[in-house]
Parts: sequence; C-alpha cells; structure tokens
Amino acid sequence: LFVGIELVRDRETREPDGGLAAELANRAVGRGVLLSTDGPQHNVLKIKPPMVFSDADADLLVSTIDGVLAELAAG
Repeated sequence: LFVGIELVRDRETREPDGGLAAELANRAVGRGVLLSTDGPQHNVLKIKPPMVFSDADADLLVSTIDGVLAELAAG
C-alpha cells in the first residue's frame, strides 16, 4: 500500500514543489512519522503505512503534516 500527496507551488500551473516535499519529509521524521519523496520532480510525499494502520495513526499523520506546514508557513 502506497499513498502519494503531490505538492505544487501553484494550483493553476501545477509547478512541482520538490523543496517543500523534502523539507516536510525531513521535519516529519523528527516527529516520528516516516515519509519519503518520489516522482520525477521529487514533489510527491510517499506514505507507506503498515498493514495495521489505525484511526489514531491516521490522526497522527494528518496532525504531523498540518503542524509541519504551519511551521513552514510561519517561517
């Protein structure tokens, strides 16, 4: 099971944002959530959840991504 989230700089042009994907993956690891990047432009967050993936695990994943994005937006 793989899940991917494509990150782009602009929704209209769909310009890939590989830098954001790499930074998000690196910061998520510091919070205990393992993510990687994939795709030709390395702008896809690759999520490889274990076969046993609970609602609590999903909540942790979403809150981690949300928290990292908030940190990055704040500068």
